[in-house]
Amino acid sequence: MKKHFIFLLFVSVQLIAQQDTYLALIDYQMPLINPAHAGAEGQAFNFNSRNQWASIDQSPKTISFAYSLARGNNVGLGISVISDEVFIEKQTFVSVDFSYKLTLDNDSNIFLGLKAGLNSFRANTTNLTSYSQTVDPAKRDMSRLNPNVGVGVLYQNNSFWFSAAMPRLFNAKRNDEIYLNARDRVHFYMAMGVPLKVKENLNIEPRFIYRNSSGIKSISEGVIWANYKMKYGFGVGIRTASIISYKTKCDLTEMISISYSYDTYGGLSNVMSQLSAHEFGLIIRVGEKAETESEEEQATAE
Repeated sequence: MKKHFIFLLFVSVQLIAQQDTYLALIDYQMPLINPAHAGAEGQAFNFNSRNQWASIDQSPKTISFAYSLARGNNVGLGISVISDEVFIEKQTFVSVDFSYKLTLDNDSNIFLGLKAGLNSFRANTTNLTSYSQTVDPAKRDMSRLNPNVGVGVLYQNNSFWFSAAMPRLFNAKRNDEIYLNARDRVHFYMAMGVPLKVKENLNIEPRFIYRNSSGIKSISEGVIWANYKMKYGFGVGIRTASIISYKTKCDLTEMISISYSYDTYGGLSNVMSQLSAHEFGLIIRVGEKAETESEEEQATAE
């Protein structure tokens, strides 16, 4: 009982400080956080749903959507929506993305991205139980719209990729009259991967993902993906706080890809075994990548 009480107290503190939900499948949902990914993989729809600590009532839930496409003149455009809900708090971040592609050589490209977004924050405190006869001035509904901007960069070649982004550059308050620890904090994301061919139909790809935010403990994750025929993928990730993530991915067709992740806590398993997380991802690719100017010129010359 004592362990449960200590852990729930720890969880409460974490929820106060928690901002952007960490997605276990973020390496397949990068357009959500990095505007440089807009159009980098052509025209695609990305959907993601995460249910964290599924056995607990009013636990964190995240639903996200992103759409991006490659245009002519090396330009990519996109739009993304991330909706978070936990306990009495709801927030939705909507953004539009712009990217520009720079070709370094035959197999290396750099994408530079800009993001402009608006975060809608709401907290409904009316149903909170009060144990004092004194009226709490902080017990009232709160809502706020905070505009923000972000930047990102993506580097790709045949044997390595690297992504870094700050989707929010401003540390915006959520209430001017009441001090809240929760705010739209500046986040920094970094991810990289190295595909390695093992056999003709089998390759593995070590990936590293990192997130940092001021005032909040950083999150690091190492992932090993194994891909068979570049169609079926199985991965295992180890994340900060002894979280183990089991992931799978399947390309149903050339257009449709689905993925799933199951997160569980290591250590103190008798306390944390019920705090698992389920996450589902869907990618729908439409058409092919838009030709860049250099590709168009090459096709004309041929």
